[in-house]
Amino acid sequence: MKTSLVFLSILSLAAATLPNLVDLANANNATTLTQFLATAGLDDVIRDQGPFTIIAPVDSAFAKIPSEVAANLTANPNELANVLQYHVVKGEIFTFDLRSGQVLTSLNGHSIRVYMSGNQIFFNQARVVSMDVLQGSNGVIYLVDEVLSVPEGTIDQILMNPDYEISEFLELVKVARLEGALNRTAGTRYTVFAPTNAAINSLDPSILQKIKSSYSLTHRLVDYHIHRGTLHEKSLDHSGHISTMYTGHSITLTVGSDGVAKLNNVATLQETDIEAEDGVVHVISHVLIPSTLFSSIVG
Repeated sequence: MKTSLVFLSILSLAAATLPNLVDLANANNATTLTQFLATAGLDDVIRDQGPFTIIAPVDSAFAKIPSEVAANLTANPNELANVLQYHVVKGEIFTFDLRSGQVLTSLNGHSIRVYMSGNQIFFNQARVVSMDVLQGSNGVIYLVDEVLSVPEGTIDQILMNPDYEISEFLELVKVARLEGALNRTAGTRYTVFAPTNAAINSLDPSILQKIKSSYSLTHRLVDYHIHRGTLHEKSLDHSGHISTMYTGHSITLTVGSDGVAKLNNVATLQETDIEAEDGVVHVISHVLIPSTLFSSIVG
């Protein structure tokens, strides 16, 4: 009994000598994060409460944000607080607690996906830059190379967003009766390659009408644009094949010497890593038509 008490006392003393999470971040190349925490009025919470796990973008990660976006965040503390809270998870999560495909819940209730590949760890699209987890008195810190984007709703809600100009693909999703599957906050996550309105409208009108008038054709075509699981842009940096919901049919991914990725040698990525509660959306330049559907659609 005395031995246990002594051991607990030692642990308590060790924790007491560790820096709090704000000071720890400041000392480890995450000063922009701590400045933003102060601006948003969150520094006392992160300093004194917890335990927390902080996914902390290093200073160079924040430097990638366009200056006008950073200025807008600084001018809107509530919006800034929402972004920062997305980088915080309640409790201490160590590397041995993580598994690939795991979904964490941020302080503001959004999903963060974990990927593990070899000796690398990713939270969404952000790569952990050091496998040495920083231990503080009230939690732990993972340093990452990107600022996480707060999910903009479900995939279905993103398809509705006029800013992305992909509403024509949403109409196909509705014909295929897949709207409900892409409008969930729990369960299977998906990667959707959504052609732009311009790409869909560039199809011959008779072909487009033929697709829309057939549930079977539309369902298979939409399925061919959806991968079960989440693939961020960093996972699309090498040639290979992407499995789809259209069973037995994959998308060919080719990455040229210029680093440009093409799907089936025609579609390029116009906008990437649009975070959703149930996955991720990439906007692409062309409609993908699998060879087995080509004769049914064109013929």
